[in-house]
Amino acid sequence: MVRRGGQKLRVSIAEARSNFSGMLKRARKEPVIITRRGEPDAVILPFGEYERLRRLRAYFSMMRLSRELEEVGVTATELYEVSRKELEGRLWLR
Repeated sequence: MVRRGGQKLRVSIAEARSNFSGMLKRARKEPVIITRRGEPDAVILPFGEYERLRRLRAYFSMMRLSRELEEVGVTATELYEVSRKELEGRLWLR
């Protein structure tokens, strides 16, 4: 296990493999960076943190889409109506 300055805990793949349950236990408190040949390769983090990051990513994607639609003059109501009609059409064809 290595800590560099104020950085997060870093462990090699070999160490993570040999003590995976220990890595999971540590990851409940702080992210654990898994390295391959000394370079970051993956991160183990609590599921709640993963979910929070996933929701943030979805939120920012929606914000980007909203700006793009606004730039071309499509309103949220128009998008909803078109999407609803398409979905109803697909369900009707089943």
